Amino acid sequence: MISAFPPFGAIHAIVLPVPGFGNLLTSNIYVLGTGPVTLIDTGPKFPGAFENIEKQLLEIGFCFQDIERIILTHGHIDHFGLTGKIIEAAGRPIPCHLHRDDIWRTSGQYIRHGFWGEEVLEFTRMAGMPRDAVERMKRRSAFFKNFCDPLEEAIPMDRGDTFSGPGFELRVVHTPGHSPGSCCLYESRSRVLFCGDHIIKHITPNPIMEIHRSLLSDPGYQSLISYEDSLKKVEELDICYAFSGHGEYIDDVPGLLLRYREHHESRKRQILHHIQDIDRPISHLVQELFPDIPESEIFLAVSEVYAHLEVLIGEGRARMSTAGPPALFRASGVQPAPAG
Repeated sequence: MISAFPPFGAIHAIVLPVPGFGNLLTSNIYVLGTGPVTLIDTGPKFPGAFENIEKQLLEIGFCFQDIERIILTHGHIDHFGLTGKIIEAAGRPIPCHLHRDDIWRTSGQYIRHGFWGEEVLEFTRMAGMPRDAVERMKRRSAFFKNFCDPLEEAIPMDRGDTFSGPGFELRVVHTPGHSPGSCCLYESRSRVLFCGDHIIKHITPNPIMEIHRSLLSDPGYQSLISYEDSLKKVEELDICYAFSGHGEYIDDVPGLLLRYREHHESRKRQILHHIQDIDRPISHLVQELFPDIPESEIFLAVSEVYAHLEVLIGEGRARMSTAGPPALFRASGVQPAPAG
């Protein structure tokens, strides 16, 4: 599927296929230690994924009973989906650590009702999304629930927390943006950064617009602004390799971060071009910028446009001209030429 990860005595990668989500390439889980071991993320509850993890654990000399703790980089279902089943297989409680700003995402209450609730509907109305697109999103949201079991007893972790075991020592780096509780884990001996979905080699991670801001420690959270600040935290680390939640390992982190910044600046220029001297809803901007967007990625496209608009408004380069619904946006002042 992907190239083999660089060898480290106390670090192993478990690589899972993600059928139906080809843009992700793989779902990556990491096993740290020489026994007992620490698991970083658990992958989605896809058919056969649990058995695949068990098989790959056995190949490196471990089983579920050897897991001492689980650390989750963030609270998205493709990263915590199999946590409950792995704990059940271990036959005893396993402490699971997750940043407090993402813990609510893993609860049964949220999985049952929060995936699709009134706050989500309000956002779709604000964005001016067509009814058929909203219905497709609703069906897809219900489908996603099949890929995870609730996790009710996650232990809050925060920046600066450390976890150690035979052959490794991890430090938590809080890197909000992809989600409010996204965290990277830095292993100083090997200079490896376990980065979840904060940085991914083959795609630009989406700083997903947070609808449920009232549940966060900072209700004023803005995803792209937080994401750009988090990239600076990564730049301060001495990194040899970054091991992502999806796809290949990264051996040129500075070069990748530069490409991310170029992408975001280009996207802002594109949006400004489409709202110059005209009021536009987010749904129209999505159609202009992503004319061939797959049905499965409509919300991500809406989220990306909204996140960039938040930045542009903060920079004084755009404004919300009408609150709506749908909300309308227009460029403010003299703007640079659009990207080619």
